[in-house]
Amino acid sequence: MTHPRTSLARRAALAAAVALLGAAPATAGAAPPVTVKAAAIAAPLGETATAARVTITNTTSKRLRGLRLSVGRAKGVGIAVQGARRGRLTRALPALGPGRTARVTVRLRRLQDGPQTGAVAVRVTRGKRTVGSARLRFGTSGSTTAPRNPNTLAGRYFWGSTYTINGIRQKTLYFTGDDLVFTDDTESAWPTCAAESEQCRPYRYTAASGELAIDGQPAELAGRRLKLDGQTYFEFGIPQPGARFDTRVTYANARGICPLMCSYHTENLTFRPDGTFARDSVSSGSSPVVDWASIPTDSKGTYEVRADGTLRLAYESGTERIETIGLYLDESGALKPAGEGMILGGDGYFDIRD
Repeated sequence: MTHPRTSLARRAALAAAVALLGAAPATAGAAPPVTVKAAAIAAPLGETATAARVTITNTTSKRLRGLRLSVGRAKGVGIAVQGARRGRLTRALPALGPGRTARVTVRLRRLQDGPQTGAVAVRVTRGKRTVGSARLRFGTSGSTTAPRNPNTLAGRYFWGSTYTINGIRQKTLYFTGDDLVFTDDTESAWPTCAAESEQCRPYRYTAASGELAIDGQPAELAGRRLKLDGQTYFEFGIPQPGARFDTRVTYANARGICPLMCSYHTENLTFRPDGTFARDSVSSGSSPVVDWASIPTDSKGTYEVRADGTLRLAYESGTERIETIGLYLDESGALKPAGEGMILGGDGYFDIRD
């Protein structure tokens, strides 16, 4: 006999897994109601504030009201938003008619030991929904990086998922160099590929013709999407060190032959702008003999996006968890808000709240 609480937990996990499957492609393909463009600050950031212009344009045929602009905090960077109350980084925008534009000045300055180059996130919300986003970059002229070889995908990270009777199958493509791509979960550190192996497969890419082959199979790269062997992958980027989030994301999956013999797991992570997080989870299972459920006590602590592109969760108990982290990229290459898609160690987390 199935215990009511066990059955409820299992159904909740399966429902969340189905919701997550739908979240990825819908989020990545939706056209934003507004476009957000942030003019880059070319010079390295100094102690004197430098102004940048953020332009918000209504791309719909309707008048949009209730828009709010927010600038994300960055460690070591002082930020002031025109029109916002002192000390705050969010302000209301005027109603925008079809095709109309609003412009907001954002000033950045380098605090003690802060970065001279980097970027801050800019987003526009309407109610609880993010309707547009961009990255305001600074210190863009101070780079000494050699011109990028157009015929390599080195450093680009793609992730996709497919729903099966055995749960959600998650796949990763992380291009580690000019000719090899890592095809397994990235887990707690970004991998390197020195030679071909089971996980590191060869690829060839020619930007001029758009031809791409991975492990001998033809693939298609279009903007921030990659298709290989019938699987669609979406591109993710790594947030800046010290990035903060204000969201609740969920990972849910199942294993086995569902629903006959199946185990389910759901994990919720709540990230707050002050650098703290809270975690809760439920695991459950079903079989012809017995059903079971395990609901651990909630846990919490602090989080940090580190310079090596990993997320560190430091629990109050003294333990820690480290995962590689990626966020969806929009077509311009700007990071989308964390709730629209966060990949931790190869697992997809999404804000599935209504």
